[in-house]
Amino acid sequence: MLKLEQWNKSFNNNQVLNNIHMEVSTGDVLTIIGSSGSGKSTLLRTINFLEQPDSGLITLGTQTYDVAHVSKQDILAIRRQTAMVFQNYALFSKKTALENVMENLLMVQKLPESEARDKASHYLEQVGMANRMDYYPSRLSGGQQQRVGIARALAIQPEVILFDEPTSALDPELVGGILELIQDIAHNDTTMILVTHEMTFAKEVSDYVIFLDQGHILEDGSPAQVFEQPKHERTKQFIQGFSGVMV
Repeated sequence: MLKLEQWNKSFNNNQVLNNIHMEVSTGDVLTIIGSSGSGKSTLLRTINFLEQPDSGLITLGTQTYDVAHVSKQDILAIRRQTAMVFQNYALFSKKTALENVMENLLMVQKLPESEARDKASHYLEQVGMANRMDYYPSRLSGGQQQRVGIARALAIQPEVILFDEPTSALDPELVGGILELIQDIAHNDTTMILVTHEMTFAKEVSDYVIFLDQGHILEDGSPAQVFEQPKHERTKQFIQGFSGVMV
């Protein structure tokens, strides 16, 4: 379970996240939608403290942390329970697919090398990369690199996986495969928070949807509520901008 309360973030005088309240249960998929610049990626990055939030409370499982008093040890504990899948893959160019997945297992979880190798191999097989484990990122397509990124996230067995526009850097013909993979791993024991512009996919895979507008949660609810019966005209205008998603 992940819960944010009174969650705020500013850059200089620009309030990017304004008093965010949200909660997602273990195993559920929460999708965050909104226009570019609405604060979606910043929200994800503050959850695992890639960006330091200004204020608020975060609850992971049974532990609640106050941003005002969070320590380096607290941040490490939060990061051990969360994993990020980036839109630009963020792989180490001089490490193979296998070594990329092993990295956090060795450096953060301090697993023995043989155990880390076995675990990394298992998750690369799960995402369909069994025959590309020894390839460097330069020899992998964008879709293959993103599969390695997903394997890396799964391998640490986090409480929460954060997907930041996981298909935005892909060629159109590769998008479907990554969306299918995400759908395959959804609704297990791991909570998923997904930022995406793939509205039809969001409607199908999500348990809960948030529409973020200028740093505020303007609308939230089930996919049926947000996509088919939005309360706010701004939400309706946004959704109608995507073909194939009707309100």
